[in-house]
Amino acid sequence: MANQRFAVMVGVDDAGSLLRFAERDAEAMRDQFEAEGFETCLFTGLNATAGEIKATLRQAVMRSGKSDVLVVYFAGRTVTPEWSRGADTYLVTHDLDESALSENPDSGVRMAFLERDVLEFFAGSAVLFVDAVGDAPEVSRPAYSALTSYADDAATREDPVIRHGVLTAHILATLHRQPSVTFGSLAQAVREQGLTPQAMSPPGGDAVVLAGPADQPGRPASRPLANPMDAAAGEILHLISRLTHHARMPRHAAPRSAGSRAEAGGAAPSRVEYLRAATDAHSSALLEYTANGFQTIDSSKRFDLDVIRPLLRFPAGADWFGHTVHDDHRTVLCVPLRLAEGRSLLLALVDPVTDLLGLGQPLAKILETIWRTDFAASPDEAEIEVLTALRDAFGRLPVPLYEHCFELYQRVVESYCVVFQPVVTLGKTARRVGVHSYEALARRSPSDQRAPVAMLRLAEVWGDRFVVERDKVILRMALRAYAQAHAEGPWAQPKPVSVNVAVRSLLSDAYVETLRTTIAELAIDPETVTLEISEQDPIEPRRGEQWAEAPHAYFHNRLAAIARDVGVAFAVDDFGEGYASLSRMAELPLTQIKVDRAILHHPLAAKELSLVMDTARYAGHAPRVVIVEGVDNESPLTLREIYEQRIRHVQGYITRQPAAPTLSTISPETSEYIAALVRGDDEHRDTLITRADDLPLQRGA
Repeated sequence: MANQRFAVMVGVDDAGSLLRFAERDAEAMRDQFEAEGFETCLFTGLNATAGEIKATLRQAVMRSGKSDVLVVYFAGRTVTPEWSRGADTYLVTHDLDESALSENPDSGVRMAFLERDVLEFFAGSAVLFVDAVGDAPEVSRPAYSALTSYADDAATREDPVIRHGVLTAHILATLHRQPSVTFGSLAQAVREQGLTPQAMSPPGGDAVVLAGPADQPGRPASRPLANPMDAAAGEILHLISRLTHHARMPRHAAPRSAGSRAEAGGAAPSRVEYLRAATDAHSSALLEYTANGFQTIDSSKRFDLDVIRPLLRFPAGADWFGHTVHDDHRTVLCVPLRLAEGRSLLLALVDPVTDLLGLGQPLAKILETIWRTDFAASPDEAEIEVLTALRDAFGRLPVPLYEHCFELYQRVVESYCVVFQPVVTLGKTARRVGVHSYEALARRSPSDQRAPVAMLRLAEVWGDRFVVERDKVILRMALRAYAQAHAEGPWAQPKPVSVNVAVRSLLSDAYVETLRTTIAELAIDPETVTLEISEQDPIEPRRGEQWAEAPHAYFHNRLAAIARDVGVAFAVDDFGEGYASLSRMAELPLTQIKVDRAILHHPLAAKELSLVMDTARYAGHAPRVVIVEGVDNESPLTLREIYEQRIRHVQGYITRQPAAPTLSTISPETSEYIAALVRGDDEHRDTLITRADDLPLQRGA
């Protein structure tokens, strides 16, 4: 951790002492120090546990070097147990059991631990801030800098107008106001406001830089933890732009050929030429490495393995991530594509443009991802995959790359279209078989019967902003397509439509506002709209969030409020997979239960369906519609057996027509066919076909 700055922020509100803003204080301090280039770690609310805090602090100590800076901040309550006779003070964390401290003194965060095992043991400069209510510890002349305030009660510690602890508010104001702040200047600025916190510092401690340039005379420079892409964001964007430009050129955008050579490298022969052109290299090749050395699998024009063979090597360890070799005449960039015992694949670029080589490991990751990504088929989606691979490899992206990925993702999702798949009502006679409702499905084109599941799921990797934006875009597309299809369709009265949605989107006011305004704009009856809650999403707060109630109760009330405000209904999607448990089905205000096709393959499928029906008719709720998805010829249960379990609705390819942008009735022939299956006239499974790839909108996204 040499030349690094690290900050650990802890905030715990306390109802007993009326502390309301401790967690807000810790979050604000985290934001401030993060803006100053510190690597930060925040513990608030339920996540502020003694074990996690101590483990993080120990790790900081173990990584520390003489030029490092550590800042520890605590806002909350402190307590001194009676048995310690005033000699041991604890920071009150969420999980602290004060009654157990006499038997297990190390179960909490002791000031003795914080001082002796962390602050005094830290190899570099350590700074402690405490803005607390409670008992003040006895501190001798420390080996660290400290600015602390232990008020008798919350009323003297917190300001309800600015909604911060008073000491913290002045620390934040000073850090924000002054371009350069050392510990000594910060302590002086706080005193000038009339505050009298305890301030202590060892020799030289006043010079520790907290804001502004970290370089001080006679002191090593402190810099934030570096990401190898931070300094290369512009070059990476330029490279991706070149890749996209070349992918759109006719000679590279043509369909790739198939065959053994393509299968060997995971891409068509044209791929090496595409990468050569995009990197402005002299030549390129896909090479195979075995015990006999290197052999060419595919290559661009002018590539000569014999010329570069003396340069090639197969290093072990970290170098295999990607490396360059060169002599007086040429440079070869080597990127691993596949590692396997006895046979491995390597991409070799001969004399690529010099500027690219400075990208180092990010360049290797980009090229490796490009090799397995179809840039020619969809440049925008391929760019997103490249940026996602970089994020996975390096932990985060610089802001320009993150924002570029967000814009690309918006554009990709907006390019999709919507088709509709009917939910079929079952009956033993043809006249009882019909369309119950429709589900909106996302497709790259109306003729594409496969859902873009992988691209939709990428939103979960990137976080809530992507998830909410994805769901907003698809909601607008689905409802607009639905309104148009109904206006042109055969139904006098609108059939209901369902659209998938993530839990985090339903917690977003922006999503709810999009839902409300789109329904109003299109004059859709909100009672015809059902939002299917993705089975992949846990119903629980994010780290650092505080929910006033138990998760399912909180989410139940959120859905009830949306239903009252907008008028839509809710369903649980793919029950039996992921987080879609019986408790979720029983406790949420749902109008539909959609059963995942996996249940049909369970040895106790009939009993499970019976349990679902019983739960769906639970006395505490209005009866729900149960829909079984994915009934096919491989299912152990026939339509007759499903019908005997009191289930009256199924969804899939049972109509023997693909999902389409238009709405249509079920033909008399198909209705009779379905009725015959329900009666069990013909149990021959080969006549019942459901396509497993007819996945719903955002399923698993």
